[in-house]
Amino acid sequence: MNVQQAGIEKRLTKSFAKVSAITVAVALLGLIAVLVVSNRYSYALHNYGFAQGDIGKTMFEFADLRSSLRAAIGYDDPDAIAAVVEQHEQSKAAFEENFALIENTIVSAEGRKTYDEIKAELETYWKLDQEIMDIGATTDRELCKQAQDIALGELADVYNSIYIKLEELLNVKVKEGNRLSVILNGTGWVLAAAMVAAAVVAIVFSTKIGKSIAVRISEPLGKLGSRLKTFATGDLSSPFPLVETGDEVEHMEKDATEMANNLNVIIHDIDEVLGQMAGGNYAVQSNASDRYTGDFGKLYESMYSLREQMTQTLISIGEASEHVSIGSGDLATASQSLAEGATEQAQAVQELHATISDIAVTMEKSAKSAGESYMKAQHYANEADNSREEMDTMMAAMQRINDASTRIGDIISEIESIAAQTNLLSLNASIEAARAGESGRGFAVVADQIRQLADQSAQAAVDTRELIEGSIREVTEGNRAAERASNAIASVVDGIKQIADFSKNLKGMVEDQSEAMHQAELGINQISEVVQSNAATAEEASATSEELSAQAQILDELVGQFILEK
Repeated sequence: MNVQQAGIEKRLTKSFAKVSAITVAVALLGLIAVLVVSNRYSYALHNYGFAQGDIGKTMFEFADLRSSLRAAIGYDDPDAIAAVVEQHEQSKAAFEENFALIENTIVSAEGRKTYDEIKAELETYWKLDQEIMDIGATTDRELCKQAQDIALGELADVYNSIYIKLEELLNVKVKEGNRLSVILNGTGWVLAAAMVAAAVVAIVFSTKIGKSIAVRISEPLGKLGSRLKTFATGDLSSPFPLVETGDEVEHMEKDATEMANNLNVIIHDIDEVLGQMAGGNYAVQSNASDRYTGDFGKLYESMYSLREQMTQTLISIGEASEHVSIGSGDLATASQSLAEGATEQAQAVQELHATISDIAVTMEKSAKSAGESYMKAQHYANEADNSREEMDTMMAAMQRINDASTRIGDIISEIESIAAQTNLLSLNASIEAARAGESGRGFAVVADQIRQLADQSAQAAVDTRELIEGSIREVTEGNRAAERASNAIASVVDGIKQIADFSKNLKGMVEDQSEAMHQAELGINQISEVVQSNAATAEEASATSEELSAQAQILDELVGQFILEK
């Protein structure tokens, strides 16, 4: 972290350090006040509070000392006297101990003077006390009387003087304790006021520091935040507010400016690349590939993945167009073959129709001649020969029709194969058009027309096949009928002498043959219609193949408009 980056942190640290210093100062001030008050209180308690107690106990022990003295010179029992004497000594020791403690707590001159006076009088008191104990601590009533006189006289005066001075010393302690209590109360209030003032100063100073820091931080951050709001709405060109704070806020502004510049470069580059792709140039390259860092790399990869996919799609469309062109050529060739076969078939059918018509006329003539006399039998025999030759011719024509029908069936099979291939090709073209998206919609329409044409060609081939198969059956039946007629004519030629007897039967047979020829003629008419339909279908297929070839050429021209990367 450099010096500039540490600006806010440094200012905040200094500010909170100042606040902490003020807090510590206030705490130290409070601690000093507490220590002072505690010290003064301890001093007052020790020198005045406890001292008053020590004086009181000394006065108590002094009174108890006098009582034990009186008891020692008043008992008649030696044991009782000994016990009282022992108690007297204990009281004396306790008094001297407490009196010594009083000396340590005297701080005033008045108290020192009183204490010295008491101390001086105690010397007299102890002498008299010892004298009385030496005289009166006995069972001798006379000695006890002398001791009591001393106790009630000289000792009593000294006792009263000492006791009064002890009371005066106690009063001095009380007076000085009250004075010190007033001083302590005043000191406490002064220290409390000082602590309150220090706390107020700390609060005011901390508030000013916080407000100053807040203004120095919030003002540039507010400006930067307002610009970032417009930035979020898409305004990438407006400049960011200039921030010269020498801290993280300034670096935030510089980073935001750099981010905006980088985004502008990336957006301009994407617009340029996509614009070139929209114009058909799929070999375009990025001029700012080094800017696509971090998550922007995914955007770069997606953009160029789109370019590669579109390139492959257009290549596939071109290849499909080539296949369509080749398929349309094959379809045209097959259609031409079908048309030629249909023409040959039509010619054969016309010849068969003419032959059958001739046979029908001949059969009618034979039917009429059958009713004539026997004398014309030879004529009928000759006509029968002629009819047999014509029948042979008809059978030969029917055979040609049968052969032509077989060839037509083979052509129809080829048409069905071409239709299946065309349907498959249209399916592939539809798939590639779907991959191409909007640009392949026109090609999808062409592919759908090809599919419909393939379906129509397949259906026409099926219908043609059914008609041809029916015609073959009719021709076969006619061929059989013609064969039977030929056999009958042969029988007529062989039995010409018996023709007269069977003239009526022959007439009926001829009429039957005439009806069969009529049915054959109807079948030939149906075959002729099928042939005409095949010819029309072949012409339509040829026209469709030409249209398909033209569409494929147009598709090649459209694909050729795009610039693809080699």
